Amino acid sequence: MAVTVAPDPAAEWWTTSEVAAYLGVQVATVTNYRKRDQMPQPDLTVGRTHMWKPSRVIAWHEGRPRPGVGGRPASQSD
Repeated sequence: MAVTVAPDPAAEWWTTSEVAAYLGVQVATVTNYRKRDQMPQPDLTVGRTHMWKPSRVIAWHEGRPRPGVGGRPASQSD
């Protein structure tokens, strides 16, 4: 059984893995968001490691439209 630890919002940087944990999605989802410009671009890249300021990711995520809110369609589950 895997234990998921929420990333520390007071940390200086979050990696792709920490952003994924915060959002509750897979790392590949964050990678796809980044490649499609659906999230802020990394604040820093060291080698192949992308890093974001946690405050920037949190602000972006809090402003994202939710299903059925702000024009985003709700799922049609009957």
